[in-house]
Amino acid sequence: MSLTMEALSRHRTLILCAAAFGASVAVGWFLCASKKKSKKRKLQKVGEVSQLFIHPIKSMRGVSLSEAECEEFGLKNGNLKDRVWGNEVPGRDCGEDASHWITNFLKAKQVYRLMHFENKMKPRNPKNEYPTYTENDQVAYPDLSPLLLLSEASLDDLNTKLQKKVTIRHFRPNIVITGCSAFEEDSWKEMQIGNHVTLKQVMPCPRCILTTVDPDTGVIDMKEPLETLRSYRLCDTADKEVYKDSPLFGHFLRIEKNGKIKVGDPVYQITY
Repeated sequence: MSLTMEALSRHRTLILCAAAFGASVAVGWFLCASKKKSKKRKLQKVGEVSQLFIHPIKSMRGVSLSEAECEEFGLKNGNLKDRVWGNEVPGRDCGEDASHWITNFLKAKQVYRLMHFENKMKPRNPKNEYPTYTENDQVAYPDLSPLLLLSEASLDDLNTKLQKKVTIRHFRPNIVITGCSAFEEDSWKEMQIGNHVTLKQVMPCPRCILTTVDPDTGVIDMKEPLETLRSYRLCDTADKEVYKDSPLFGHFLRIEKNGKIKVGDPVYQITY
């Protein structure tokens, strides 16, 4: 009988200890959560949207817009969505007429098809290509992110170093910002456009030979502005394995909150 009572007593002690430990963990979690929740979200205006672009077909000229819907897979305006890329991603064939037109225009021997990504299709995860992304990131046909942002001031800075000036369209951004200093966008880790759309910086955009293609003529220079960018916009040595010798110009963004954006919208940097 005494052994049974002793066992019960020990059992009750263990239960009380466990309960006390559980309560302390719960209180600690609550205090931590409350502390996070109480962090004040501050908005600091850093510029305005000056231009918006959608690039319906990869490596071709963009379409300038006055407003667009910022959705899960990027900007959208009516039936126009943002571009294709060199990975295997599902799509719906746009039919024979589109195929014939493209193939004839290119005077190609092989047949080209135009594909259209639909939201119900399976996107790709850019984490497989760059470790700066997460398991939750997803993208359809753009290079790595749904959005690419660049400032006019950064372009102006580059043009001071070039003999032959280039336009913002050489770099195929979706969102162009005015009212900030050159490369100030490098520091905008989190931002808000207008009253609703919130975005997070994922990584700078590593630039390739396509920046040397004149968007008006289609003629490729093969040299500029890429060489000049390499002279002052290479990554830190620690990131060399990721970016190699590609210069960094503009930023890829993650969409945190969807909504409509338009030219003239204020752009805020979010801090806590």
